[in-house]
Amino acid sequence: MAPVSYRPRIWAIGISRLNRAFAEWLPVYADQADFRILDKGFEAAAAAIAREVREGRLDAVVSGGANGAYLRQHVDIPVIVVKVTGFDVLNALATARQRSSRIALVTHAEVYPEVEAFCRAFALAIPAYTYRAEEDATALIQTLRQEGVEVVVGPGMVADLAERAGMAAVFLYSGSSVQGALEDAIEAVRLRRIEAGRREYVNAILAHLEEGVVAVDESGRIQSFNPAMERLLDMPAASVVGRRWQSLVPSLPLESVLESGTRELAAIHHVRGKTVVVNRIPLLSDGRATGAVLTMQDANAIHRADRSLRTRTRARAAGVRYTLDDLLGESPAMREVRALAQRYAQVDSTVLIQGESGTGKEVLAQGMHQASPRHPFPFVAVNCAAFPETLLESELFGYEEGAFSGARRGGKVGLIESAHNGTLFLDEVGDMPPALQIRLLRVLQERQGQPVGSLDAVPVNVRIIAATHRDLAELVRQGVFRQDLYFRLNILSLRVPPLRTRREDIRLVAEALFRRIQRRLQPGDPVPLPDILAQQLECYDWPGNIRELENVLERVAVLMAGGLEGVESLAQAARSVAPELFALPAPAAPIPTSVPVLHAAEALTRVSRASELAHIRAVLAAHGGRRNEAARALGISPTTLWRRLKAADAPDQARDRPTDAGGGDMQ
Repeated sequence: MAPVSYRPRIWAIGISRLNRAFAEWLPVYADQADFRILDKGFEAAAAAIAREVREGRLDAVVSGGANGAYLRQHVDIPVIVVKVTGFDVLNALATARQRSSRIALVTHAEVYPEVEAFCRAFALAIPAYTYRAEEDATALIQTLRQEGVEVVVGPGMVADLAERAGMAAVFLYSGSSVQGALEDAIEAVRLRRIEAGRREYVNAILAHLEEGVVAVDESGRIQSFNPAMERLLDMPAASVVGRRWQSLVPSLPLESVLESGTRELAAIHHVRGKTVVVNRIPLLSDGRATGAVLTMQDANAIHRADRSLRTRTRARAAGVRYTLDDLLGESPAMREVRALAQRYAQVDSTVLIQGESGTGKEVLAQGMHQASPRHPFPFVAVNCAAFPETLLESELFGYEEGAFSGARRGGKVGLIESAHNGTLFLDEVGDMPPALQIRLLRVLQERQGQPVGSLDAVPVNVRIIAATHRDLAELVRQGVFRQDLYFRLNILSLRVPPLRTRREDIRLVAEALFRRIQRRLQPGDPVPLPDILAQQLECYDWPGNIRELENVLERVAVLMAGGLEGVESLAQAARSVAPELFALPAPAAPIPTSVPVLHAAEALTRVSRASELAHIRAVLAAHGGRRNEAARALGISPTTLWRRLKAADAPDQARDRPTDAGGGDMQ
């Protein structure tokens, strides 16, 4: 459906003659507006208008002379006064002259210069008078009657007074003047509605701003007052609009801005117990200030926004690459670690991750962050062993401008602030200097960080995950690590097992890493991890854990990318780049049978075939025939164990087969 067009609601107010002129012309504009003629004046008309305006049923008024001037001062809607032109006056005077030579011109408030010039040019003596109010007009008409004036030219009220006094009267207003006033009224309503629409649009915008805004006109009276300013000053807009801003908040004057036309920006003031940042901006028209705008914002809100912006900008660089699914392994120990990490991720308690170097402590920390409700926010990692003490302090807590020699201009946001609403990962926390341990303890207790050189602490909402390869409890006993900080960090604890204690995961982890390395090194589909290499990987103790495993696999992947063919060439190349895999380490732990553990395939070549088979079967018997457990005790894979047993059984099966050595088939 097409929207219904708005029709202006206009009253035409006059006395007798003017009302008759209105009645003559209103039908011409009936399709453009809803008109009503009101035969009232002054106080009575103003009261009726005010009532209709309160009900929202009136948009504008058309009137004339003193009545129009009075209404303009006493009502709050546009009042269009019927304008009298010099031509109207001359035409009325000509009509009056035909009746008598003793005429007078009586107009409201002003004498028309063109009439005076016309009279001088033609040597005409036509007296002209003005009046301000109805009482002035009544007294003037009586005076003119006593002076012998026979015809009075004037507006409707003057013409009526003259006729009641026994004189002739000529109505001053022409039809074109009335017509022009009606058209002006319609246009005034249209423009006012456009302006009201713009004002509503601007007010809707101002209502959603967190910044307080007040606008005043050139006299300093408040024209707009948004909700944010209401909250800042604890003043309802309905009670302040129309009042002078200076009388409400004398500590924030706008007079100097209105007089100079110069803006004043970022001034710090204290208003009603708050520290605020104030901007004062003049509204200029043709180089002259026609009003001013004052904006006000709580300094704490600006501080929070600035910190948040710098935090977000800093945090993007960190990124999170891993999830808990990247923590590979199907051993019972790794399943338990992932399950606990998933549970711990849902709370904000501090977590302490312990484990040997290279076991994937940061992967676990990133996975917990990614699985937590904080995942949309920053994950910030810092290695506490990688910085000198003074540098680590400024990295963690940031610093203010001028805090020390060489400090960056504008200061620097610390990593703790950068992790606001997110996660701060403190790697190698056991190597943190004692002085910083005290400051970190305050962050954990008070959730505040104090930049170097600043007197004010900055509130932070951050979840802390710490990691170390060192025994913190032992460090506490030695007095190297603070006991209270240890208790604060060790609320939730996770321990990542080393590779040597979960050998069943080695092949799974190695295959995943090998595929990833190949994709990084060269295009195309990755090749499987060679079985001969997988066997050696499972037998090695991996003191460097996954980090060492990844390094070894990258060496092999580089060699294979160069083009190696055959098991022997691969084995020879692997020996050259990873000799540690082919060394014979000491047994990790005794087996129940007290027989030596076989750590590598080469160990089996040191005994005779019979001894080798006997040894394998002894271990297998000791584990009740359970091949997986026997293979783990021997330090070889179940596949290798199966292959050795099959090879050992093959000669016996060959000896049992009949042959033709006796000179023909047996019948």
